Amino acid sequence: MSSQTLEMVASDFLYDSTEKALNELFAAPPAMEAHVDARFDKGNDTIVIDGVKFYAKRVDYHREMDEKFVQWVMDTRQEYPIYGDPSSADGESLELWAKSITDKYFGSPYLSGIDTDGYESFMPNGVKGQFFRYDDEMYVALWQQCTGYSARTRPMVFHVSCLEASYLLDDDKATAYCTECEDVVFDIESGGQHVKRIDRNGNEIDDGETVSFDDLVARPVCPKCGTDLRVEAAQV
Repeated sequence: MSSQTLEMVASDFLYDSTEKALNELFAAPPAMEAHVDARFDKGNDTIVIDGVKFYAKRVDYHREMDEKFVQWVMDTRQEYPIYGDPSSADGESLELWAKSITDKYFGSPYLSGIDTDGYESFMPNGVKGQFFRYDDEMYVALWQQCTGYSARTRPMVFHVSCLEASYLLDDDKATAYCTECEDVVFDIESGGQHVKRIDRNGNEIDDGETVSFDDLVARPVCPKCGTDLRVEAAQV
C-alpha cells in the first residue's frame, strides 16, 4: 500500500487580489468604521492608521512577480531556516532574490526600505518592506515581523501603483479636522513631532497659538465649537 506525498506548488502561496494579500499581511487590523482609514487611540495617546486601507491606495498585488519569488524560494532556499518553504521566507530571502532579478542598469535594486518600527509610525503592525525595480517598473515587497498579537508573514510582492514610491513612507502623517468649522485643520507629521494649523488648501495658519500632539490626542475636539475631530491618514 503506497502513501501519496503532497507536494507544495507555488500557487498554494499566492493570493487572488490585493485585498486578500493585504488582509493576510494585517491579520489583526484595528477595528474601524468602513469608510475610516485612521482613528484617535486616546488610551495610548496616539493615532492609528488602518494598514490595509493605507497600502490599498498605494500598491497592487502582483501575482506574477510574487509567484516568481515563491518559486525561487522553493527552488533555491534549501538551508536553515527556510528549507524551500515560502511561508518561512524572510527579508534576507527577498534581498537575495531581488538582487538576482533587478535591472542591472539601475545598479542597486533598492531605493529605500520600510520599517515602521524604526521611526514614529502610526502603523499599528510592525511592517517591513523593500523596494526594487524590474523591467523598468517599481515594486515593493512587504512583510511583517512577530510583534504582539501579529504573526510573522512572508514577503509579498506588490507593484507600486501610486505616483511616487515615497508615498508608501507616509505612515507617520495624518490630518485631523473639524467637520463643522472649515478653518480648523491640523497637519500632523513625523508621528506627531510636528503639528501645525492649516487651511483647507493646505496653507499654514499662523495665529500665534501652538497645539501639541499630546493635547490633540488626549482631547480630540475642535477648539472652536467642541465637535469631535476626525482624522485621516495621508492621502495620495
